[in-house]
Amino acid sequence: MRILGTGSAAPKNVLTNQMLSTMVDTSDEWIVERTGIRTRHIAADDETALTMARDAATRALAAADIPASRIKLVICASVTNELRCPSLACSLQRDLGLPEEIMAFDINAACSGFIFALITASEFLKADDCALIVGSEVLSRITDYNDRSTCVLFGDGAGAAVIESSDEPLSWITTVKGDDQMLMIDDYIHMDGQAVFKFAVETLTRSIRSVTEKAGLTLAELDLIICHQANQRILASASKRLGVAMDRFFVNLAEHGNTSAASVPIALDEAVRAGLLHKDMRVILAGFGGGLTSGAIAMRWS
Repeated sequence: MRILGTGSAAPKNVLTNQMLSTMVDTSDEWIVERTGIRTRHIAADDETALTMARDAATRALAAADIPASRIKLVICASVTNELRCPSLACSLQRDLGLPEEIMAFDINAACSGFIFALITASEFLKADDCALIVGSEVLSRITDYNDRSTCVLFGDGAGAAVIESSDEPLSWITTVKGDDQMLMIDDYIHMDGQAVFKFAVETLTRSIRSVTEKAGLTLAELDLIICHQANQRILASASKRLGVAMDRFFVNLAEHGNTSAASVPIALDEAVRAGLLHKDMRVILAGFGGGLTSGAIAMRWS
């Protein structure tokens, strides 16, 4: 699998820690110390998972510079599509004017969704085929702003990637632990913060180590690790356990907060635009979240 282009989109409205401190009993210092988050983007009334997905996808397609006819598959990862049916992917196919002779469907794997979607697409694609993979979330609409343990964490946004089949091997690993007690969504997000933190550190560490070994690499050979951006302390703990310096982890948590399925593709696009990815670099993409789910991909950037 080869990534041809990336794109991302975030609402203009920004909710700062200071603003949150006027809504619930919290402070900028408390939030930064425990999460590393300083701001998060919040969708306006006319911004949806679809509008942000369309913006991010348009940028990814432009960066890939391929004809629409090459797209054979659209997969969207989201837990916040406004409609149960049609899927976000079907609506996106229509809005982008992509060929009707393609498959388009959604994946709900929470914060691991983009990783699961990439793996799924890589297994589908044939020679010269391309796929559009998108993660888009409007978590602000399922966040209880009276609950200080969750409302400080989540933001809105979308990220996208255009991929093509290639001879370059893709190593991947996934796990699913059927558990809806630690993290679940009904009308709002509910989370056992301590239990999720422990799960996240353990599964992220294990996933990165396992997929690195599966790819025939050592941790010392990794050039860049792009993880789901949930909490600065989770990333720091994983870094310490793995013995991999934090400067090899890409982090944009302070600006975006936790954007669930959009987190990894937004971070990937920002890393690309920052010029951090170069040919033949050994890259890990990793996610973990509700389900409980986790997944990681090891790839050589090309």
